Amino acid sequence: MTRPSPRIRLLAAAVLALSLAVAPAALAAPPPQAGPRAVLDVVSDVQGDLPDLAHTLADLDDLGRDADGPGPADALVVNGDLVPSGTVAEYEAFTAALAAGPPRARTLAAIGNHEYYTGEPDAVLTERFLRYTGMPAPYHRSDVRGVPVLFLGSVAAPDDDAYAVLGDEQLDWFDRELDRASARPGPVLVFSHHPLLDTVSGIRGATGADNYCCQYPRPEHDRLLQIMGDHPDVVFLTGHTHYDLGLDDWAVRRTVPGGHPEGFTAVNTGSLQTQWSTAPDGSEVAAPTRAMNQGLRLVVDGGRTVVEAHDFAADTVVNRIEITTGG
Repeated sequence: MTRPSPRIRLLAAAVLALSLAVAPAALAAPPPQAGPRAVLDVVSDVQGDLPDLAHTLADLDDLGRDADGPGPADALVVNGDLVPSGTVAEYEAFTAALAAGPPRARTLAAIGNHEYYTGEPDAVLTERFLRYTGMPAPYHRSDVRGVPVLFLGSVAAPDDDAYAVLGDEQLDWFDRELDRASARPGPVLVFSHHPLLDTVSGIRGATGADNYCCQYPRPEHDRLLQIMGDHPDVVFLTGHTHYDLGLDDWAVRRTVPGGHPEGFTAVNTGSLQTQWSTAPDGSEVAAPTRAMNQGLRLVVDGGRTVVEAHDFAADTVVNRIEITTGG
């Protein structure tokens, strides 16, 4: 099902010479549609950095108390890599850190690759993630105040060919569920820890990096891309790369041959642990002197979605986009 085109102004940046076009997204402000209003806070790639998690939760609570802001979040989303490797002790520490923070309406989570690194069977590690997060499955739908929020997640540990394996059953579900979600006005938020080629920073973006080329098996990658390519209402939010949210290509419009001409919006959800960047020779390097503690606040108000990228270490807003769907 193809939805009405969202109106979104593109940043002044060159479109990469690729068979699949990419353009950075930017501000737009047409009149919003009527519809539900929801606030979501988003963090990613905690990987055991519990002091930064505590700092972030406190800052997000402060945002919710800001008299000039949209109010408290309706949900906190942790977009994968909650823990360093997936042990029981790591989950116990993570959930204790969440419980020690300010109260929240609800917490949702996507599964990442670091949840699969203990060497135990995939089924054991998947069940452990579900038990500690309360999620119904690695992939599911969780509406937040009427806004459809779809989660994709790997059902197997990384191997030499891919970091995430979705499987035909999940992709069939996603195709059907996205059509259903798109039948209502406004955006559809899709969370996956793993990004798609030619989208956000580090994935052949304006940084020139290609260090995350093989997140999904190629047939799954291409099918996932084609599914979302028909849905300009999709906001696809991914972590994993640990790239700075202050970069120009932290959020982009991604078009797909044969899909809707407007494509969909892809957004980097940042990281709480270790900033990575691209060296002049194209290799990836860590920035050990740079405190990495970044995340997002999303405000969906009818057909308008505002995404603010926050640097919690510096207490600043480093980027912002506004997307209007329909009309």
